[in-house]
Amino acid sequence: MAASYEGRARRARLRLAVLGAAVVAALAAGGAVAITMLDNDGGPARADAKASPSPSTSTSPAPSASVEWRTPATSRPLGVLKPKRQTDGIGTGFEHSALGAMSAAVSYWEDLDLLDDVIARQQWSAIAASPAIVDEGVSEVRKLREGVGLPPSGGTPDGITFSTNVKAVLARSLEPTGDVVVVWMSYDRFATVKGKGADDNPLRDETTDLVLTWQDGDWKVTSEAKYKAKIRGPHAYDPASKYAWAEGWRRVTDG
Repeated sequence: MAASYEGRARRARLRLAVLGAAVVAALAAGGAVAITMLDNDGGPARADAKASPSPSTSTSPAPSASVEWRTPATSRPLGVLKPKRQTDGIGTGFEHSALGAMSAAVSYWEDLDLLDDVIARQQWSAIAASPAIVDEGVSEVRKLREGVGLPPSGGTPDGITFSTNVKAVLARSLEPTGDVVVVWMSYDRFATVKGKGADDNPLRDETTDLVLTWQDGDWKVTSEAKYKAKIRGPHAYDPASKYAWAEGWRRVTDG
């Protein structure tokens, strides 16, 4: 049985290279337009997130001479907030601000269950803006299970665990109110088999995004077409790139 689970874990790693973001990719994909909600020193725009958007462009802004040396690796990291409470297996309760939206996205992405469709339904019910989003999230988990040779419904096999580490974020508002935000994330994902040590073939430098809307006193995941139509992808995250920093990418750390 253990050998069977180990084989499934290997297949999961291979499939996750293609499907790792599939759990929510159907819910919120692409880039964005409007304002970058970070200040020029790498800190969050802690003031009211309701700022007016600036016109978008198809290319990244060039860093000015005074800040040309800055990169995500050399600038101050962004301290994300911890959730105020746990709801159905996932952290919730983030402040109504740009930092709150980014913190929610990081927390959701790191904590969403990849293979247990029952847990996934509970989690999505806590963070989704509509029942349709819940159904989409659960459907993607079941597709992923089938893709790695598991029955469509069930728990994660004993001895297999996954961990996700978000390394950097970029956030922009999709509405003048600041109440709809797209958050891109650069992350690594590791699969571990009990007794076999660390993952020797993890996913690294993956990019995904979530679109969040302020609803019922918290940030909820949405995929409304009117918001997705506004999304344009940013330049890829590179910790050593001045252009990635100028685009708005910031490293994250626990606040």
